Amino acid sequence: MWQMTTARVRSESGEVFESYGIKINSTVIDDISLDKEETEKFVELLNRLDASELHAYDLVEDFLGR
Repeated sequence: MWQMTTARVRSESGEVFESYGIKINSTVIDDISLDKEETEKFVELLNRLDASELHAYDLVEDFLGR
């Protein structure tokens, strides 16, 4: 099952932000978006479509390119 991850990231100016990513099994892709709601929707879609872990990086690339 796909899950959302949360991490704190620091910008070059020193500001700290919450950043969101995804994970499934041993595949973790952090810091793909600052938008929690959009990342939650992405994770829901991945689970609904039963997306393969093998395509995780391609799926993130498509998510970021839309």
